[in-house]
Amino acid sequence: MIRFDAQQVVAAREGNRSALDAVVRAAERPVFNLAVRMLASRADAEDATQEILVKIITNLGSIRDLEAAGAWAFKIACRHLVHERKRGAIEAMQLSFEGFAVDLETGLSPLSDLGLNEIEAKLAIDQVKIGCTLAMLVCLSRELRIAYILCDIFEVTDTEAAEILEIDPAAYRQRLRRARSAVTAFVTRSCGLVSESAPCRCQRRVGQAVRVSRIVKGQSDLQAASRGVPSLDEIRRRIGLLERGRASAALMRSNPEFTSQIGPLAMFMADAKSFVSNPSEKG
Repeated sequence: MIRFDAQQVVAAREGNRSALDAVVRAAERPVFNLAVRMLASRADAEDATQEILVKIITNLGSIRDLEAAGAWAFKIACRHLVHERKRGAIEAMQLSFEGFAVDLETGLSPLSDLGLNEIEAKLAIDQVKIGCTLAMLVCLSRELRIAYILCDIFEVTDTEAAEILEIDPAAYRQRLRRARSAVTAFVTRSCGLVSESAPCRCQRRVGQAVRVSRIVKGQSDLQAASRGVPSLDEIRRRIGLLERGRASAALMRSNPEFTSQIGPLAMFMADAKSFVSNPSEKG
């Protein structure tokens, strides 16, 4: 969720540049992390984050309840990603759980064949795991995807999520059940981190990922925050302690918090003095 300082919001609406910068910085990381999980691509998530931040900046003057400004901004982000954002590169692949399961079993090979050093191997495995879990989400429709992300990854309550998405709580819970059922069935059948009997293992997917340029040796497409990424053994240990349905959510939450540098660009595109509505114009 997004948390704003109400006084900074007031100052930003009055044209205070440093206050607006603080507001943008408070929104940037939550918005980007939501966009990454919705679009499964850094480039698409950065574009979407920029679009959303500009919307937030240019509409600050419309906020009526300053204490709820963060929830208002998060609602803008969700609405944009579900209903307005054009289809991204990963979404254009029209992935299904059935097709993705087949893809995961294609080209499995020993990690040792690639001749990677220890650091390169860990980075590659992390990238495969992150890319795979993000692709799983794209197998869901946008409506089911956002329902799953809000509750099982961002841990928003069903009442809060229904309000954010502006739908009836019963409708939200139905979407969440459908999304959970689909994700749980898939990871139980296909993911070796969740099920010992599943065929796929992250380390055995690295070779195929390199061959088709999904990852590049020694490079990370999605930069993580400094707190780091748990090892596969640690993820597997944590998941093993949980019941089946919760294990799927734990797998998704094992991804790191991602970082970006979109805020300054959004500020450039929506200059505070020119675009932020005067507080006196609020309804």
